[in-house]
Amino acid sequence: MTKFTKEQNQAINDYGKDILVSASAGSGKTTVLVERVLKRILSGTPVSSLLIITFTKAAAREMKERIKQKISDQIEKEPNNQFLRSQLLDVDTANISTIDSFCLDVIRRFYYVIDLDPQFSVLTDETQAELLKERALHEIEIEYLEENDQDFQDFYDNFSGDRDAEGAQNLLLQLYNTVVTEPNYEKFLNNLPNSYQVQDDLIESDLWQTQIKPLLIKEIKDLQTEIRQFFENPQMENPDLVKVKENYDIFTSRLEQFLNALEDDHSYNEIRASLMNCKFEKNIRKSKKWSEESLETYQESQKLKSDLNDQLKKIFANFFVVEEKEQVNILKKSEKLVKTIVDAEKKLIKRFGQLKREQNLIDYSDMEQFAFSILTTDTSNAHIAQEYYQEKFNEILIDEYQDVNALQENIISAIKKKGQNNLFMVGDIKQSIYGFRQARPDLFLSKYHAYGQNDDSEKIILSDNFRSTKRVTKTVNSLFNPILTANFGGIDYKKEGQLQFGATYYPTDLPTASEYIFTDKKQTQASFEENFGDEMDFSEIQMVIARIKQLKEENFQVWDRKTQLKRPLEYSDIAIITRTRSDNLQVMQEFAKADLPLFVTDAQNYFQTFELVMIMNYLRLIDNPQQDIPLVAVLRSPLFNFKEPELAQIRVKTRSGNFYNALTSFASVNSDLGQKCKNFLQQLESLRSFAATYRISELIWSIYERTHLLEIVTGLPNGQQRRVNLESLYERATSYESAGFKGLYQFISFIERMRKNQKDLAQPLLSDKADNAVKLMTIHASKGLEFPVVFVMGLGHKYQTRDLSGNFTISKDGLGLTIKEKDYRIDSLVKSLADVEKRQQMLEEEARILYVGLTRAQQKLILVASVSEMEAKQKKWESEIDQKTNILPLIRKINAQSPLDFLGPKLEQKHEFDQTIEDMTLALEEQDKIYYLKFAVQSDIEEKDEQKDDTQKLSSKMNDVVKTLYNFEYPFADATKTTAYQSVSEIKKVFNDPMDTELENSRLISSSNRYLQPIDETPVFLEKQKFTGAEIGTAMHLVLQYYDYQGDKTEINLEQEIEELVELGKLNPLMVPHLSKEALNWFVMSEFAAEFWQKPEKLHRESQFSSLVNASELFNDFSDSAAKILVHGTIDGYFETDEGLILFDYKTDFVDKTHEEQAIDKIKQKYTGQLRLYEQALNEISENKKVIGKYLILLDARKVVPVD
Repeated sequence: MTKFTKEQNQAINDYGKDILVSASAGSGKTTVLVERVLKRILSGTPVSSLLIITFTKAAAREMKERIKQKISDQIEKEPNNQFLRSQLLDVDTANISTIDSFCLDVIRRFYYVIDLDPQFSVLTDETQAELLKERALHEIEIEYLEENDQDFQDFYDNFSGDRDAEGAQNLLLQLYNTVVTEPNYEKFLNNLPNSYQVQDDLIESDLWQTQIKPLLIKEIKDLQTEIRQFFENPQMENPDLVKVKENYDIFTSRLEQFLNALEDDHSYNEIRASLMNCKFEKNIRKSKKWSEESLETYQESQKLKSDLNDQLKKIFANFFVVEEKEQVNILKKSEKLVKTIVDAEKKLIKRFGQLKREQNLIDYSDMEQFAFSILTTDTSNAHIAQEYYQEKFNEILIDEYQDVNALQENIISAIKKKGQNNLFMVGDIKQSIYGFRQARPDLFLSKYHAYGQNDDSEKIILSDNFRSTKRVTKTVNSLFNPILTANFGGIDYKKEGQLQFGATYYPTDLPTASEYIFTDKKQTQASFEENFGDEMDFSEIQMVIARIKQLKEENFQVWDRKTQLKRPLEYSDIAIITRTRSDNLQVMQEFAKADLPLFVTDAQNYFQTFELVMIMNYLRLIDNPQQDIPLVAVLRSPLFNFKEPELAQIRVKTRSGNFYNALTSFASVNSDLGQKCKNFLQQLESLRSFAATYRISELIWSIYERTHLLEIVTGLPNGQQRRVNLESLYERATSYESAGFKGLYQFISFIERMRKNQKDLAQPLLSDKADNAVKLMTIHASKGLEFPVVFVMGLGHKYQTRDLSGNFTISKDGLGLTIKEKDYRIDSLVKSLADVEKRQQMLEEEARILYVGLTRAQQKLILVASVSEMEAKQKKWESEIDQKTNILPLIRKINAQSPLDFLGPKLEQKHEFDQTIEDMTLALEEQDKIYYLKFAVQSDIEEKDEQKDDTQKLSSKMNDVVKTLYNFEYPFADATKTTAYQSVSEIKKVFNDPMDTELENSRLISSSNRYLQPIDETPVFLEKQKFTGAEIGTAMHLVLQYYDYQGDKTEINLEQEIEELVELGKLNPLMVPHLSKEALNWFVMSEFAAEFWQKPEKLHRESQFSSLVNASELFNDFSDSAAKILVHGTIDGYFETDEGLILFDYKTDFVDKTHEEQAIDKIKQKYTGQLRLYEQALNEISENKKVIGKYLILLDARKVVPVD
């Protein structure tokens, strides 16, 4: 007989109260639920009078099977108990289901309450549902256009542009997904404009008083708390640090003034000015005479100072970027747009509903909305449906309660009889990971904090973990104690959330040590990520493969709970868990090379598969052949097998125009390659003609037949699945046309939107041979599962923040908009507020996702990461956890960019020693530590990989050809490379400045057209694999940007300045030897910089600006001479004098000393245009003073050069 803990017994036996069970990972919540149901049945309660809601259909099936097994076991003891026998038969028809299935039951039983045709069908095909929604959107667009509705046109103009032609459509479709989870979506929509309602006095508005002001006060008080906690360090009383303390005293006084201005409701502009005054008076230098403790405390003070400055800059950028008049104007424009959006959204919902009704269909969102309407509709027989269910159910049991949404919560409330405390909810706030499904963890938290305060409710905490070994539970607790707190995640993990070791059945001699295996990324890998995204490092997969092989070779033992015996590790005992599926294909390829069995439980990303990319590119070509990237991709594919040298020959013959023109030209050449081009063009033209008269599905099948594509992919690895994927696309095209859509371009756009929204059209994987294979799955897919050995990969991956960087933000409280002004875009206060709140919510969920991943491990947990700039990160992490509270400060958590930013500080704190992976032995397993296994073979791996794949090596001749290709001039470069918005970092490429790549766009004013890559940018494989001149130049700029001119000039210490930048994580320590310290010393001691020392408050560095200029001033022979371009960038520096402004710009260009005068003239000519832009910008933003001098600071030549 199972022995239950005290808390489990409470959860099984307590009645007469609404009960919330907070069940940590591995605490046996399903067992408790099943036991509670059995107890009710044994007490005479029919299973038909219980409503049991689960999160998935699989969970419902498992629940039914376990209940039946329990009843069967009881019947063996009581063979004559007819009631139990009847209950065993009733389990299959009992209300044990998902919320959707229950809602469907409500609709089928009471359809007449809402006048629904009882012959309806459920729309289970997600693609068909998306198509109908697209059709509804298209029809309302036509309606608005026919009415010539200017408000609607303004809405589309604001959210659609060069970067996002479908921005307005995406807004309406995403808003739909939020709205349908609201119990009263019309009320929700009608309330959206209210946030923007404001009179001329912004401070008196509800938006400010109820939302922005409390948020800002909380943020400032959090900063004050951090400062106060830091000054509790006794070391701050050390005489060495007197000046540091005085500097902080001035800052905290200014911060207090800002807080007082907020609390006392000063005018917006006064509060803004007070914030702008919140800065440190001086940059205090450290002294080598100080004690080691003082130096360490000083460094911590510098890091805190940097964090405080960063946080205040964010507050300014979010809420004070422009003055009150402009803020009010933006809010009023936004309010008008929101009213239009609300009107359009209502029409979309209505039209989509009509289309479904016409086909007698309902989708999953309809199920919940219709059920809620039925349960709350007051018919002539009063609330007939509601009363039926309130009388029917003796108890309502909800599993995974932390993941319910607002509508589901209201459905549950509707069937709960008033005055009857019969609600039993089980969940874990630490495992709420479904925000993308509009889950509302705050509903769980509100009950968590309220229950147990009276006789009607009870809170039970199940913290005993019966899944994992003691070392795994210790690891999880150690890592999450600093992360989950009352102000981040809603629960104090240290006090209320810790796992308590309960799996005492494990033998004490099992190898169970947790591991953190990592590699330091090379510079080349960081460069790769900048160009191609944050994909999983190749070496990270190799680490996992090597560790798995080692575990197998050393006969690693696992505990088999079924046999109660130890046995050797099987591949099926191992799970690799990742945040997303984006790297699945790469992992599969590497495991195949290593001859290790791998089973992918999630369908691979449909849109990343080779065959889908290939066919979609061909469809793009058929629609418009004059697209270089799809064209070259199709030519290079197995369909046509053009090799790189052949493509190079085609381009070299015709260097102007696009590649399609070059291909057409080469088709006339009398050669094998010329004939190959001719054959391709003939097939393409034939398919283009076919597409003009036949359906899209027929076109796709015709491509398959003409190219033998199905046969080709079938012969590739995992060929049957690839074939299924292609057949799936054909079926989707058929569905697309059946829904009334036409047009190849529209179909391509639809598929592209599905891809961007990460909709998965893939068929289920064909293979089910997972008997003895390593499992690869996402953390979401792993929830509820457990494995003896778990690898958690991708911990260095950056979090995706796309939702916060777009032109709108949708939250449970409202809709935030970015407004397109004539020359720029700017976030409304409502959007800034929504972004701040949503960012914390997103990061809290990411922390919970991490918790779910780590708690899947039964016996051994292995954390895996590849980390760029490891030394700098370790230095940063080692001081981040507050020594007194052992908590990671909130400011660090809300600025986390990857899982390692959460885990790294604690891992660094626990760091015992480094080892290479080859040194790991069973003897080390006996020690109770987290082991740090540094994987140091990346260079070897890369070398071996190069030897394996000779096709990736470019011959010297081929390199020359590629360089030739990248040197030709494209005839319409100004039209293809230039937008209505340019940053100076982009314009500097036109001015041919290779060194100043550090200039970045400010977040203060965003633009939809800022990001573009010049077509003549050199590809990564032609670049050097060491620090480039541009990178060294950037570092030189950085030192001068932060150089402190306050204090005694005679005590200048450049080494100290550089050391501080490294310690603050602003400068890569590997860069330091490459800096020209002589050049830096020359400038700061120069006659030009003398005034900086005398009046440092007059020196302005890294000054951001926006300036509207004529395109003809930037580009020679620009096609539209009247065009205006908004230039946005950062000026290296300028100095205020009584007469005017002295503008200067650092340059690290090499100066040939043998022809110094000519070289300087050439550099001067090259950058004159750039400095004129800066001059124009400064003259525009400066009210009283104008630029009276412009200078280039040539660091290599040690010259200050005036520019006319």
